[in-house]
Amino acid sequence: MATLRLNALRKTYPNGVTALHGADLEIADGELIVVVGPSGCGKSTLLRMLAGLESISDGELAIDGRRVNDLEPAERDIAMVFQNYALYPHMSVADNMGYALKNRGVPKAERRRRVEETARLIGLEDLLDRRPKQLSGGQRQRVAMGRAIVREPRVFLFDEPLSNLDAKLRVQMRLEIRRLQKRLGVTAVYVTHDQVEAMTLADRLVVMNGGRIEQVGTPMHLYARPASRFVAGFIGSPAMNFLNARLDARLGGDILTLPCGTRLASPIPASGEAKTVCLGIRPEHLAVVPEGDVIDGDLSVRVELVEPLGADTLVHARLDGQDDLVVARIDGIRAVAEGDSLTLRPDPGRLHLFDPETGQRLAPMEPECQHSTCPA
Repeated sequence: MATLRLNALRKTYPNGVTALHGADLEIADGELIVVVGPSGCGKSTLLRMLAGLESISDGELAIDGRRVNDLEPAERDIAMVFQNYALYPHMSVADNMGYALKNRGVPKAERRRRVEETARLIGLEDLLDRRPKQLSGGQRQRVAMGRAIVREPRVFLFDEPLSNLDAKLRVQMRLEIRRLQKRLGVTAVYVTHDQVEAMTLADRLVVMNGGRIEQVGTPMHLYARPASRFVAGFIGSPAMNFLNARLDARLGGDILTLPCGTRLASPIPASGEAKTVCLGIRPEHLAVVPEGDVIDGDLSVRVELVEPLGADTLVHARLDGQDDLVVARIDGIRAVAEGDSLTLRPDPGRLHLFDPETGQRLAPMEPECQHSTCPA
């Protein structure tokens, strides 16, 4: 187990392209950090720099307080689980798992003991004599994880390890990874582009965009208090709705006015002259209003697409004055059809405001809740 500290970590390639712009991050002993972001955001580059597979252009990487910038991968005591498993096809499961121990000169009896112990831990005890081609995708991923576990490293690195598996198996394997990580108590950094996977696995999330860290925090904190429009749109499924609005204090209070004429109470005070803002509302924070119960601040929309999901239904609807459709998550038992008119009521305590130019959150950031059950 180990702590990691990234201090202004930077990666610039010989062609002048900068893939990572001064990343700062501290990872606690036994913590599972998930790095998430779109393709090309720098998350895999960051992981490879931690592993020693990419050189560090500037800044400092420390493991347990020791600077490791110039150490070779084998000297960092880090194990990495790759997306493509990277198993030797001519070796048995047992030999694949024990290969690194053999290279380090661990006696045969000790290798066998550690391999068998790890195989029992991850449910491979009956498959030790098989070759990779005789295994399913999920079993191969378990072998790759077992090969990392058997080394007893200080840090685990996961590079999108579940992306080659089908949806059902991904759910099963991410639960297995979480269980194993907590049972072993090992520090882990997990990279993925799947925000649902990130939300369910992480002690803390690191959201990256364009080679920079946008925000770090618990999954529920990032969901409830995104620091930018980018984070707000990336965390949560379906994505947050973004509406054009005007913030004005001259209308009898701090009022948001939408292009359709609807007025909402602003979650932050207006200051100075009226200004354009970006209003964010999550689909699950829009409720359908029964006829006869309409009040000021409700949104009149026309349904253009319905996605039934069983317990829930996603309604995509047109709101006057907005280019993009508004998405609402409603009860699945409610009958809704394309062309219907609906009235939606935003939860006044769940509104988010962002600067339309910088994308930064306009409300003051609150102290982060460290508990996974903190209110969203």
